[in-house]
Amino acid sequence: MKPPTILGIAAVGALVGALAMYMAMPPATPHPGAEEEAAAAEKAPAAGSALGTLQLDANTMQEAGIELAALAPATRAEEKSGFARALDLSPLAAIASDLATARAALAASQSEAQRLTALAAEDQSASLRDVEAARAQAVADRARVNLACDRVALEFGAGLRRIGCDAIPGLVNRVAAGNAVLLRIDIPDASLPAGAAVVVGEEPRSVLVRVLGPAAMSEAQLQTAGALALAGGRTAAEAQVGRVLPAYVATGLARAGVIVPREALVRVDGGAFVYRSARHGGFARAPVDTGNPVAEGYFVPEGTLHPGERIVVAGAGTLLGLERGAPAEEE
Repeated sequence: MKPPTILGIAAVGALVGALAMYMAMPPATPHPGAEEEAAAAEKAPAAGSALGTLQLDANTMQEAGIELAALAPATRAEEKSGFARALDLSPLAAIASDLATARAALAASQSEAQRLTALAAEDQSASLRDVEAARAQAVADRARVNLACDRVALEFGAGLRRIGCDAIPGLVNRVAAGNAVLLRIDIPDASLPAGAAVVVGEEPRSVLVRVLGPAAMSEAQLQTAGALALAGGRTAAEAQVGRVLPAYVATGLARAGVIVPREALVRVDGGAFVYRSARHGGFARAPVDTGNPVAEGYFVPEGTLHPGERIVVAGAGTLLGLERGAPAEEE
């Protein structure tokens, strides 16, 4: 057996020295607050890694006031959207004034023509020339009446002409009193024939109006033909001249979906979300399209959410606060 070399003796010495130094070191102490962090980690809800779910036990759900409800099925007609705005009827009031003046002149000229015709027939103080002049004046006054009626269609549209020339003064009076409003409706890629039903305004204050007919001019930016409609009631009070209101027309196709209550929504990161029961327990956050408001909340087309699926209808903001550690805006 060979005697140990000098290098071997040195290596053994170094190992023994390192072991002695480790044994002499004081035990490590936890940093301040470590115990609180560990306790908070134990109490915090765990998120499922695969499904992104938030896990809560029954006691925590009860303390947070979490309530769930099944989504109700719903159908909604496919719609195309546009806008409606109230028109200034000052020019129509001027037309109504011209129409009244022309009609008064026509009545007078017709009466005069009849009187002169009767006198000429009795060979009294009326000549044939006077009769012809009176008749010509009556024809001219009739032309002024027709022109005033045609201006309604030329300046506003054939749709308004269809209510009848005799109805124009009454319409002006109703608008002036705040009891009616004339709307111009523009919906891109939609046909708006006379009699078509259009919903104007947002729920729950929307109203159904019937299209009178086409407007006089197209909309410059959208390049839509435009249509006219009359509205009354609260729409007349709310639709001041120039104010833009949303307008919707049904396409005839139905779309299946669900109704999401407003209280189920939380808004964060510029979007709206609901919490639904996850397949493996807990709650998962799902985005919601709020572009179709209804009286009960929002109609959401079937896809992300399905009828019968259970979502959180109370305490959704608390769940988002637990998930993100920050307060959330809840509807």
